[in-house]
Amino acid sequence: MTQNTDTLKQTWRSKNVRKGSWALAIITFALILCLGSYLRLQEQQLRHDNILNSARMLAATVTNSTTEPDEILLKVSDLLNVENVLGVKLLQGDDIPLSVGATPDNFPLKQISNTWLFQWDKDFHTADVALRLDQTIPFDWIILRLDGDSLMPAPRWGTLINWIGAPIIALSVAFFSTWIWGNMVLKPVHGIQHHLQEHSGKLANTPLPQELTHGTGDVALLARQIEAMRLEVIEAKAKSDFQARFLHETPYALLRCSINRKVLYANSAARAQQALFGDNSKEFIAPALSELVRKAFYESKEVFGDIRNKDQIITFRAVPVLDAGYVNLYGEAKRHMEDDI
Repeated sequence: MTQNTDTLKQTWRSKNVRKGSWALAIITFALILCLGSYLRLQEQQLRHDNILNSARMLAATVTNSTTEPDEILLKVSDLLNVENVLGVKLLQGDDIPLSVGATPDNFPLKQISNTWLFQWDKDFHTADVALRLDQTIPFDWIILRLDGDSLMPAPRWGTLINWIGAPIIALSVAFFSTWIWGNMVLKPVHGIQHHLQEHSGKLANTPLPQELTHGTGDVALLARQIEAMRLEVIEAKAKSDFQARFLHETPYALLRCSINRKVLYANSAARAQQALFGDNSKEFIAPALSELVRKAFYESKEVFGDIRNKDQIITFRAVPVLDAGYVNLYGEAKRHMEDDI
């Protein structure tokens, strides 16, 4: 749990990840908001149709069985006892033969050719429905004021999606995308970085964890390339060590030193001969060899010289490497002093 939390924190510190997560959250929020608004419109339309059909059914109950004005007036008055009916009105031209309960004023407008009219109050709680009556009936319009909330509740699913679902889903998508990016991309990268830091100086002998090299992503490819480079370094080091052993094990003295007499390399045969060095530390060559090195540098060519070692004389060839600033000394021949007598 702590490791996942640390990964999320490290991921969130990335500016690009934050931008991507917020952009994805905003897009998700906008899409869900569109879905919620569409659903709200569908719910509102369904509510509208349901209330209109209810008004038509109520109007039909008072007009289908009779055309007598008195009977119609009586039945229309009885509609006020019906649940959800807040008021009812009859119109005949400019006259209002009947108006009971709460009824709207100036509705419907005069000289309207529609067969029905529908309007909500400002809060969408109460609906006014005007229905044009048949010509056989001695009235022109019947107007009903209905309780819309009791007939069908106001749209709620679209509202819930817009105000609750959209923010929660958008934030969840942002969190999930951050988690995916952190665990699928940044976590392996941090794993490689941690491995390189932890094993600094001994990378050639420490392979990358297998979970970093497995997979098909770019990070896994990078890990495999690092591992391939590590194996190449091991192979190159093995070849270099093999070649170095050849120089180190040769019976002839081999040295490399700078112009100031400092020993840069000496093989076993050379280190076994104290006469080649200026002191016991063997950090500097003997004065005789130093003169040979100086001559090779100043003449910029190979020079030869003899060095006495106990009862032996060793002939050295000094080869200057001017661009690198050192001289290679090769003990090419060794002979006893008796041979020179």
